Amino acid sequence: MATYNIEFLAEVDSTNSYLRKKAAEQPLPAQYAVCASVQLHGKGQRGNTWKSEAFLNLTASFVVKNPGNILELSWLNNAAAIATTKTLEVFGVSRPTIKWPNDVYIGDRKIAGILTENILINGHVSIAVVGIGVNVNQLKFDGIPATSIAAVTGSENDITDLLQSLYLQFYSSLEVDKHTLLQQVNERLYKKDTLVTFEHEGRFVSFTVKNLLKNGNLEVSDGTKSIEIEHHRTKWLK
Repeated sequence: MATYNIEFLAEVDSTNSYLRKKAAEQPLPAQYAVCASVQLHGKGQRGNTWKSEAFLNLTASFVVKNPGNILELSWLNNAAAIATTKTLEVFGVSRPTIKWPNDVYIGDRKIAGILTENILINGHVSIAVVGIGVNVNQLKFDGIPATSIAAVTGSENDITDLLQSLYLQFYSSLEVDKHTLLQQVNERLYKKDTLVTFEHEGRFVSFTVKNLLKNGNLEVSDGTKSIEIEHHRTKWLK
């Protein structure tokens, strides 16, 4: 029987912030997660917020101890993305794709997001906190291009069951060879070999998406040559 170290909270500002603070203040098991029914100020990339309707979705964060060099941590995002897609498939969602840099999509709608934050001691990443949000039973998104497991499958799911599946998938993914994880992400890459518009270095440009790279950057093509773009300097538009 599987063992789970999961802390359930009724309400919290952010599961990532809560778990980072807890991990900095006390020793935690190698596998430990926090899940909240209500997340008041969920975090997203670029300082954005993760909006999730209370009690209808999964908002959780996972501890990873000594994940490696801070310049080589894109593999953690890959592990989280693969774990999320596999969990979605277990719950009846077909063909989820991974949108660079940190989202999971069904068709052209977002169903999950990932955010990794680190605790550094003397320049070394002692602990990474990986936040994963999954739209589970929410059906209305107020015009936002998003979807949920219930919207896709027509069935509601128990969020605790989903969390337990994601917990096992995530910690199992951490044991997978990093090259294999990258290969699995590229097999599921959103808009692969498709022309996409980006805001890049102050200009609107169109590139063909090719592959996710080992360092977390995206390889694209302008039609004549391959270009490597960084998500901190490039925004995916459409």
